[in-house]
Amino acid sequence: MTLQFKCPNCGGDMQFDAASGYLKCPHCDHSEKIEGAEMSAEIHVSPDFPHQDQVDETGALVRYQCQNCGAMLVTERNTTATTCSYCGSPVVLSDRLEGTTKPDYVIPFKIPKENADQAFRDWCKKLRYSPSDFKNMVKVKKVEGLYAPFWVYNVSGQGEARAHATISHSHTEGDYEVTETAHYDIYRSVDTFYRGVPADASERLADNLMDLMEPFDYTQMVPFNAPYLTGYMAENYDYNDTQVFPRVQKRVYNYMDDFVRDSIHGYDTVTITDRDYIANRSQSSYCLFPIWMNYVTYKGKDYSFAQNGETGKIVGKPPISLGAVAGYIAGWTFGIFILLRIICVLMGGPLL
Repeated sequence: MTLQFKCPNCGGDMQFDAASGYLKCPHCDHSEKIEGAEMSAEIHVSPDFPHQDQVDETGALVRYQCQNCGAMLVTERNTTATTCSYCGSPVVLSDRLEGTTKPDYVIPFKIPKENADQAFRDWCKKLRYSPSDFKNMVKVKKVEGLYAPFWVYNVSGQGEARAHATISHSHTEGDYEVTETAHYDIYRSVDTFYRGVPADASERLADNLMDLMEPFDYTQMVPFNAPYLTGYMAENYDYNDTQVFPRVQKRVYNYMDDFVRDSIHGYDTVTITDRDYIANRSQSSYCLFPIWMNYVTYKGKDYSFAQNGETGKIVGKPPISLGAVAGYIAGWTFGIFILLRIICVLMGGPLL
């Protein structure tokens, strides 16, 4: 079953406009509020649903029919919003947004596509170690707006930790400089609560890349409504909240370590030597977060960059120029050499 949001003025397909936060028709510029838009959407059921060739091995529909041009839409199992590859019409696959696969919340896109593209190009120009032709003439193969699936948890953490701390003092005894170090054993009982800990639930999106997308502004999060997806790609989760939670536990344990360190003052060094923590989820919510994906090909190699569709933060691994790295190191080395020579001269030494 598909949803398409038609313009009441011209009959064109409306899309979510990140700049205004409204549904907007790209043909006549008519706008409508998101609230109530789903009630007026055109709902289409695939003919003779489901044909044998319309389902994958799990029974999930992977083929839908575009109601604008009649073309067959072939989708991956977890796709929940897409566009027709023939006519470009935006389609929301509403039968995949029901029951446990319906998101609780969504953070709508705040940055329009053209702004995201320009921000990426500006970011490339500032890369210190990348080849100059990549920085100045980056060729973006594709810019894709994606609502990525995340689980957001409220987590309580309890336990205890032991740390080793030191305080050092130095003094001179004759011709010797003596350092005395006092050692301390420290104990802390920990009882904490963390609200809104996110973790992505997609198999194809790299966890470390999505972690770097943070933070997201939860004040912009709203109850899920299908019109927010129209005009963008969207995915369902591959991993449920139970499967993702071990990753969140590790993150919470790191938070608890930070909490322990921040509670210990007045020492020169602090090292946590032992810990016994337990983290329990009190609540988990299924959310969709906005990501702009920039796909670039440079000298035959593909690169992917992710941009937070709310804050504009960009992460990814660009190509590295060994010449630029060598030049940077050489510059620093020369600068340090000159500084040392100046110090030497000021202390009465030779110029060279």
